[in-house]
Amino acid sequence: MSAVHVLLAIGAGLAGWGTVRVIRGRRRLLTGLILLGATGSLALWAVLVLHRFAPAASVVAGVLLFLLLPPLSLLAAGLGLLANGVALTRREGLRVSIAVAPVIGVGVITLPLIAFQVIDPHPGTPVWVRVVVAVATLLGVLVLIQLVSFVGYTVLCARAPQRPGAEVIVVLGCGLRGHEVGQLLAKRLNRAAEVYRGEVAHGGTPLLVTSGGQGPGEVVAEADAMADYLEAAGIPGDVLVRENRSRNTEENLRLTIEELRARGLDPLGLPMTVVTSDFHVLRTAALARRFGLDAQVTGARTVRYFVRPAFVREFVAILVRHRRANLVAAAVLLTAVVTVSLSAYLPVGLALLQ
Repeated sequence: MSAVHVLLAIGAGLAGWGTVRVIRGRRRLLTGLILLGATGSLALWAVLVLHRFAPAASVVAGVLLFLLLPPLSLLAAGLGLLANGVALTRREGLRVSIAVAPVIGVGVITLPLIAFQVIDPHPGTPVWVRVVVAVATLLGVLVLIQLVSFVGYTVLCARAPQRPGAEVIVVLGCGLRGHEVGQLLAKRLNRAAEVYRGEVAHGGTPLLVTSGGQGPGEVVAEADAMADYLEAAGIPGDVLVRENRSRNTEENLRLTIEELRARGLDPLGLPMTVVTSDFHVLRTAALARRFGLDAQVTGARTVRYFVRPAFVREFVAILVRHRRANLVAAAVLLTAVVTVSLSAYLPVGLALLQ
C-alpha cells in the first residue's frame, strides 16, 4: 500500500471517528485532537495526489500549508496575545490572570526559532544544549497541538445547533459591574433568552435557572441581576429560578441541582441546556458529565477584547485538569530524546575511551 493510500485511510478513519464523537456529543479535548489529526492527514494526502497531476502546484501548496502557514500563524497568534495583554493591562490593570496570555505569546513566537536550532544547530553546540532544545521544542509542539485542537473544537461545539427538548436551561454567571450586568455576562444572557424562545417555539415550557452568587465588589448576587436582565428582555418571571449561592462553575451546577430538587424535580432525569461563554464550553461539559446531567452545553460569543486571554486561560485550566496525561507524554518525549541522543553519541564516546 502506497503512502497516499495510507494517508487517505488514516485521514478518513480519523474523520469518521471524530464525526461520530461529535454527533454523540463527546465534547472532550480528545475529539478535537482526532479532528485535527484527520485534517492534517487529509491535507497531506491532497498535496500528494495533486503532485501526480500538477507537480509545481503541489510544491507550492505543500510549502504554503506545511512550511509557511505554521510559523506565520504562530507569529500572528503570539503578536496578538502580546498586544491583547497590553490592552487588557491598560484597561484592567496588571494581574497574574492577564499576564498569562502575553507570556504564552512570547513562547509561541520563540518556538519556531527554537525548532530551527534543532533542525540546523550551530556548529560546536554542546550535546546537552541540543538535548535541552530538542526537549523544549517537542514539549512546545505537544502543547501547541492541544491548543489548536482546543480552540478549534471549542468554537465548533459552541456554534453547534442545539437539540430542542430541554426542560431546564441554566445560564452561568461570570461577574457583575457593581449591580449591573457586564458585556460578557450579557452575551450569555442573550444566548439563554434565544435558547428559551427556541424551546417555546417548539412547544416547550422550560425553566430558566440563573446561577451565580455575590462576589467581591458586587452589590447583589449575580443570579438576581441576571434574572432582572432576562425579565427586562421579555422572559416571564414565573419561569425564572434564582440560584444565588455559587462561586464557581462546579458550584453553579451542584447548587442548581439542589435548587431543582428542592422544587420536587429530578435534575438527573431532565434534558437540560447549559449556557456559558464559548471558551468555557468544554470544561462545563466535563463538569456536567461528572454530575450525571443529561445536558448539552452551548456557548455565547465572547466580547472581542477578551477572546484571546479567555481562551488561553481556559486552555491552561484544561491542561491542569489533564496534568497526569501531559506529564506522562512529557516523560515519554524526554525519554525518547535522551535515548536517541545517547544512541547517537555512544559510539563516539566508546571510540574516545579506546
